Amino acid sequence: MSEVIPLYGVVSLPEMEAVALDILRSGRIAGGEWVPKFEESLKQLTGLPHVVSTVDMTSALFLALHLSGVEEGNEVLTTAFACLSTNSAIAQHKALPVWVDVSPGTVSMDLADLESKITEKTKAVIVYHVAGYPGPAKAISELCKKHNIALIEDCDNALLAEDDGVPVGSHGDFAIYSFYPNRQINTTEGGALACRSESMAIKARQLRRFGIDFSTFRSKSGEISPASDIPEIGWGMTLNNLCSALGCAQIPTLHARQERTIRNVQTLRSLLSGVDGITPVAVSQFSKPAYWVFLLFVDNREHVLSELKRKGVMASIVHQRNDIYSGFSAQACALPHTDYLQANVIGVPCGWWLEEDDVIQVASALKEAVGVTVINHVDSGA
Repeated sequence: MSEVIPLYGVVSLPEMEAVALDILRSGRIAGGEWVPKFEESLKQLTGLPHVVSTVDMTSALFLALHLSGVEEGNEVLTTAFACLSTNSAIAQHKALPVWVDVSPGTVSMDLADLESKITEKTKAVIVYHVAGYPGPAKAISELCKKHNIALIEDCDNALLAEDDGVPVGSHGDFAIYSFYPNRQINTTEGGALACRSESMAIKARQLRRFGIDFSTFRSKSGEISPASDIPEIGWGMTLNNLCSALGCAQIPTLHARQERTIRNVQTLRSLLSGVDGITPVAVSQFSKPAYWVFLLFVDNREHVLSELKRKGVMASIVHQRNDIYSGFSAQACALPHTDYLQANVIGVPCGWWLEEDDVIQVASALKEAVGVTVINHVDSGA
């Protein structure tokens, strides 16, 4: 049993240290063989045909919006309950986020509210699979096709999650992944853009490195060729060789770590079943979450959080809704189910770094925290 149970785990393996040392000694830090190897591994993991690695996930999202034709004044439909790393890319394009509510009891975009907010200015929809909980991407993709709108699946922390029997990311025109230190794969920083279209992937590869077409950029002598044109100037968004190698070193253990996470969640569900004041966030019967954290709705949330942390369980509200930030210049709108979500949700540890005793400790701390809440509530009303 641990004194402090962290909410997130960071993968650190001897294989990572070994490959990092090899690369540092070789000097092949920026570019090299590990970049295409990592991208190929991601294709195998996600089942998606074209994967372009990037320096971080926001860069991948920025590219996806750009390739979707998003420009200043366009609208992008998205949820407010998300990380800034998702929605900040909209503001970077000087586009406007249009906030879509979540469905009751879930963290996923509500289809009816989404359709009601589509306008002639709508250029794209971002579906964030919150904390690895799959959203209704298949149904949303059908809606997007109907209105000729690009669908971007934000699979930030949802690697290995499935919906309708296929990996998340399979329904969108683009899918985004993160390899921040506390994700399923840790490249210290990094992201990836998966494209359904080969032509979009080719363009993404060029734009992530200033627009350069590396098939023509250098002459036979190795010098930059003046004959190689750059019709669209891009950005510096490449993932380096060192980070890619770190990612590759973790892939052999990925599925075993995920299986352990699933077992931990099953134990938590069993231990917390029927406990008053605790309701797990709803999961579709056709989905298989990746469970970056285990999401719960709890009564008297702030008190429960305080009690959990006092007992050494590092729980969190996970996200602060983005519609509170004036920098988005978005129109305010009623989001009643997002209101409930933001006021009542917590994420508790469930990942591969927890031993069975740790999982039991998390469940016990939750039961005690809710019990204290009930007693205090009764006392205050006496």
